[in-house]
Amino acid sequence: VEVNDTSKLKELFEYLDEAPVLSEVSRLGRRSDERARPIRVVLRSRETARTILGKSAQLKDSDTFQSVYISPDRTVEERTERRDLVARLREKREKEPEKIFRI
Repeated sequence: VEVNDTSKLKELFEYLDEAPVLSEVSRLGRRSDERARPIRVVLRSRETARTILGKSAQLKDSDTFQSVYISPDRTVEERTERRDLVARLREKREKEPEKIFRI
């Protein structure tokens, strides 16, 4: 992990008013000039992880972190189930755009 990644993470956590203890920080995927690779962050406390996930919606209001998305760790089955739910949600929204649907 690059020094810049660590400083950006620190800045992000400060924005969320959190100071978590990090167990591990690493980049996922292969290096590419086309898109940024996700950063995997392992926290020592599950409670801190829940708190940060809860506050992550605040990032969309930030100029700096507007394009940052924090997602929870999911099993393969959970990812598959969520992907199917999101696909069904898109279909419903296209068929009935005047209604509000949530997962």
